Amino acid sequence: MKRDGRRLAWLTVIAAAVGAWQVASHLDKLHVHARGPRPSAPPSTGWTATDTGTSRLKGRETILVLGSDKRPDEPRGNADVLVVASLDDSHRRIELLSIPRDTQVAFPDGRYHKINEALASGGPEETCMLVERLIGLPIDHYAIVRFDALVHMVDDVGGLDIDVPRNMEYRTGDKVYGVIHLRKGRHHLNGEQALQFVRYRHDALGDIGRTERQQAFLTALKDQLLRPQTLPRLPALAVDAWKMIDTDMSLGEMTRLAAHAPQYRTYQTLHTTLPGSFHDPDPSVPGDLSYWVVNPVEARYVAKRFFSDGEVPARIIQDPRDTKTWLPPDARAASQGAGAGTPR
Repeated sequence: MKRDGRRLAWLTVIAAAVGAWQVASHLDKLHVHARGPRPSAPPSTGWTATDTGTSRLKGRETILVLGSDKRPDEPRGNADVLVVASLDDSHRRIELLSIPRDTQVAFPDGRYHKINEALASGGPEETCMLVERLIGLPIDHYAIVRFDALVHMVDDVGGLDIDVPRNMEYRTGDKVYGVIHLRKGRHHLNGEQALQFVRYRHDALGDIGRTERQQAFLTALKDQLLRPQTLPRLPALAVDAWKMIDTDMSLGEMTRLAAHAPQYRTYQTLHTTLPGSFHDPDPSVPGDLSYWVVNPVEARYVAKRFFSDGEVPARIIQDPRDTKTWLPPDARAASQGAGAGTPR
């Protein structure tokens, strides 16, 4: 059964897995994509890896959740959402690292593009490879979800309670789900309204503001899925969810996660966004675009501290000069002690 996909929160996938082992007779319909070879191997990261290129830090499962903006008349879409989700059994945490879709990275062709373009140009394999290079953390699996999957899942769980920080009005131009219309305040959102909430980016923070709203959505979804009245329905939710995603997870891997899923209720959930700075397009430079610019050394440092120690960066939005000259704390202290602490 063909199931191409766009957006779905990783915690929905976890909750869906709870019911998977109870409804194994239905899961023979699951469409699983075997991951092909990566375009090129990521450089050494300091993380433990096996010969298979998969796992890693002990007791950890990492999934890249991608929300595609693919329209019905398009062969492929860009990644509207990129979240690195880690099930960290060693520390009993669920860690969610959002990567802004406008993050500037070097592609295999040597040119710099927005990371969200990789899904359309090279598929999930290339996207996983670029994320691995960016954060220095190997990715075990991917999951790609579409707009209607999010709408369906939110409606299935009875809606979500979410604080809308401002009035949101926008027309996307899409034939389906083309209008965003939300009022400021705490509301119980249905599926289509929740989709509007996570798509909206037309405020002062742009994609970074949208990333923050996606994290608020994840928290609300987790809370709703773990309510006592929702838990008995997880088997049915599992079947519905897995009909709507593309993934390289096998049935065996899914049922293994399912066997441990009840313990995730007691796990701490941490979330953050990869720090960086805004680059606004220069009108005098042909083809210049807006980007989220990250320091590659900082990206790996932040990811390692976040996933290993649960440390969240103090600042997400930086001055461009600070992004360019960022040094790890130990290197910064050494340079200042040597009298070389003046920014370049």
